[in-house]
Amino acid sequence: MTKLVLVGAGSLQFGTGMLGDVFSSALLRGSEVVLNDINVEAAGRTLKIAQDYIESKGLDHVIRVESDLAAALQGADYVVISIEVGDRFKLWDLDWKLPQQYGIKQVYGENGGAGGLFHSLRIIPPILDICGKVMETAPDATVFNFSNPMSRICTTVQRRYPELKLVGMCHEVASLERHLPPLLGVDRSEIRYRAGGLNHLSVLTDVTYVASGESAYEDVRRLAPGHFSRTPGYSEILNGTRDTGRTLDTEGWMQIDTSHVSNVRPWSDRWLFKEIFERFGALPITSDSHFGEYIQWAHDCSDHRGILDFYT
Repeated sequence: MTKLVLVGAGSLQFGTGMLGDVFSSALLRGSEVVLNDINVEAAGRTLKIAQDYIESKGLDHVIRVESDLAAALQGADYVVISIEVGDRFKLWDLDWKLPQQYGIKQVYGENGGAGGLFHSLRIIPPILDICGKVMETAPDATVFNFSNPMSRICTTVQRRYPELKLVGMCHEVASLERHLPPLLGVDRSEIRYRAGGLNHLSVLTDVTYVASGESAYEDVRRLAPGHFSRTPGYSEILNGTRDTGRTLDTEGWMQIDTSHVSNVRPWSDRWLFKEIFERFGALPITSDSHFGEYIQWAHDCSDHRGILDFYT
């Protein structure tokens, strides 16, 4: 029986989202899933949701909560980490604002710049502790890290534990499934694509039509302005929610209905995106808030409205 340990499983977004992936995988049928979190009550909430789903669908997974990480890791094949330290949004707000008081401009402050450094100094020590326990208890396990700052965490862990099987995961590439098929006017099964870069700094590297094997990138370059110049940004979606009460999942691959969203300004949340696309011919796979984290001049040409709405 394959055993997975989800560290930080009390998070509803990570815990339930990750379990949804596990439950839909044919390779993981009948697997054991152990939920671990320092907040045992939150982990119990995730467990209840999972148990109800397993029962309703007649699944054969075994799932439980184990608050002691060393015990949870016994015999683990895979360990998935998604944690934060302290009051995430309060501290993130400080990461963003404090550098600006000293003239340090940053677009987002989660992964790059001074804010990303502060974030790293908080979160890397507990992740090193987790990985150390993996090495002691389940040295053959593969560890998947979803926590940010992704590149700084993975670099540090690999330096400390070079023998650890570690994979850093960024789910932003899934957004291409939301945009490329309607942009090209095809079904998802009719194209293949790849992206490359860092977490929060990736571009589409190639896209091909399955039937012909021909590149579709020139079609993407031709059609992208019409698509992305009309795509609602965070601020428009937020206003639409306030006006209608309808909420949207703004992350992931599924198509979303934005018919209730109005007054979309051109290239909303994507001014830097547009600059990169026009200057280099490479399509970013994320918006300004993420892509601008590692670029020194990004602050001067990013659309900050959605970022400000997120923080306020």
